[in-house]
Amino acid sequence: MSVFPSFRRKKKRSASEIEPHETFLDNLAQKKEEEFGMSKKRLEVCLPVTTLRVFSFFVFLLFFILIARSFQMQFTEGDYFSVLAQRNILSISSTQTTRGVVYDRNYNQLVYNMPQYDLYFRKESNQSTEKESIRTVASIIERDFNELKDELTSTDARLITIKRDLSHEELVQLQSRIERIDGFSIASSIGREYKDGEISSHILGYIGKIDQNTLRKNPGKYTIHDYVGKAGVERYYENYLTRVGDEVKIERDAAGNIKNKEVTKSTENGENIVLTIDSELQRIVQEKAREKLEEIGAKKAAVVILDPQTGEVLAMVSVPSFDNNLFRKSTDQKTFANIFQNKEGVFLNRTISSAYSPGSIIKPILAAAALEEGIITPEKRIHSPGYITIPNPWNPAEPTIFRDFQAHGWRDMREAIAVSSNVYFYAVGGGYEDQEGLGVERIKKYLSLFGWGVKTGIDLPVESNGFIPTPDWKREQLSDIWRIGDTYNLSIGQGYLSTTPLQVAGSFASIVNGGKLLAPRIVKEIVDDERNLLESREAEVVRENFVSADNLEIVKQGMKQTTLIGTARSLQVLPVDSGAKTGTAQTSRPGINNNWVAAFAPYDNPEIVITVIIEGVKGVTPVATHLARDIMMEYFSEDKEQIKNSNE
Repeated sequence: MSVFPSFRRKKKRSASEIEPHETFLDNLAQKKEEEFGMSKKRLEVCLPVTTLRVFSFFVFLLFFILIARSFQMQFTEGDYFSVLAQRNILSISSTQTTRGVVYDRNYNQLVYNMPQYDLYFRKESNQSTEKESIRTVASIIERDFNELKDELTSTDARLITIKRDLSHEELVQLQSRIERIDGFSIASSIGREYKDGEISSHILGYIGKIDQNTLRKNPGKYTIHDYVGKAGVERYYENYLTRVGDEVKIERDAAGNIKNKEVTKSTENGENIVLTIDSELQRIVQEKAREKLEEIGAKKAAVVILDPQTGEVLAMVSVPSFDNNLFRKSTDQKTFANIFQNKEGVFLNRTISSAYSPGSIIKPILAAAALEEGIITPEKRIHSPGYITIPNPWNPAEPTIFRDFQAHGWRDMREAIAVSSNVYFYAVGGGYEDQEGLGVERIKKYLSLFGWGVKTGIDLPVESNGFIPTPDWKREQLSDIWRIGDTYNLSIGQGYLSTTPLQVAGSFASIVNGGKLLAPRIVKEIVDDERNLLESREAEVVRENFVSADNLEIVKQGMKQTTLIGTARSLQVLPVDSGAKTGTAQTSRPGINNNWVAAFAPYDNPEIVITVIIEGVKGVTPVATHLARDIMMEYFSEDKEQIKNSNE
């Protein structure tokens, strides 16, 4: 027998087996629980399996999102955030260049650059000191505190212009306190001063604070403090007048303090514009137009003077006008609101943006079209008893009558243009008795050839197309058919037809220059600061030879007859021979008309074509012709050269 005790391998028991000693222990524990009053309390509660699974899922989801976002920031968008971090250290900004100036055709300067300082407010300012800052600023710039406070809180803009062109005294006071008036800042800029203000405001336009869209489309060219062209030449030639300024690289430390500045690109100043406008002639036209309007009690007019050989605009006046110098100094929203809501439309350049019913000034174009189509000879006479009668097939007892403004008797083409016979042009345009008419399609064709119904392409913004109606347009837009009466109305410039004063001037220029439709232009040259020529704008021929020179000469003779025996006899007082065509276009107000004239002179070698429209004229009176006469008297006076070059 062995001296060593024997060992038995313990059997692994099942989970359901209970050892005897465990029974005694459980019994003892139960007695103790009853002793301490704990027999009904459970110290541990097992979580349901479903709850545990949901909790685990959300923990896993949060970790997954965290890991995915970390991956995105480090790998997918790593370069982007690297650039942002770099920008916190290095930033590049540009300064606005000296804006190009503007001259008239004789190099009289019309626009000047004026250095100025402007006051701004940023809405991210410390709100705890905002009211105190506003009160301080209001006292310095002499603004009502409550009014200024309301102005700042009523807008969502982050950067607000408080005042432009601070006075020297205001600038000194603000600069001495700028660190203590939280949210406010001063920035230098270049303001524009316009010579004679209202006289050329529709041509020159004005500049204004840059908008976010322009800033976004021109990265690196502008800053939030810059001004850009908003109208006229300032807007159309913005890319010439303004170039990229100094590019400055700024290095900052972690606290945002500037450590170093470096100019990385030098300034490139804007280029200078030379207009086709004669500023002295422009002043004469403006003065004469205002005098005539005051005399007759009207308020609106437009005048265009072209050189028919080049298409250059020598003068362009729209009344009423506005003072573009107002935009340099004022930030008063009430002032601007009153101007923009002006019922007379002071910002509207009526020479290019307003389309009017042309009335009888359409007749020379119809005469040229009829001759070119061979439907009439210049010698054929048509009788005007003062009306034509069109039978009514549905009610023969009530025919349709189209009236002339008087009975002109027998007239050939030249005489019909001179006396402005409606009956003659009813017959030529729509046909009557034995006279074949052009019809609406051929009328539209020739109006289009002479430049009506489409933009002329002048280098100014916001030009109108005008409108030439057609049977298809009437059917689609008015759900009505085209009738012979529509053609008759079209033939005398009434009905749905509309055109701009510039389109009229361009079409008459093509009549008197032998058949060249020229693109009108307002800019003659681009020059540098030393007036060295950088770019020249030559005459652009849109089309030519669409009507023969012989036929145009007949029309031109009819326009001369207008000044001798017709509706523009007041032009006989001019020191040179001239030609003209007048027009009276009805408006929606009974007895109130728009009065037109298109004239040229000298007759044999035309230097100018002038188009005048005066709105809201009572009755039928040749006030537009009288205004054209007064302007042409000044232009063709013995002192003409002295007038044109007085400011050289």
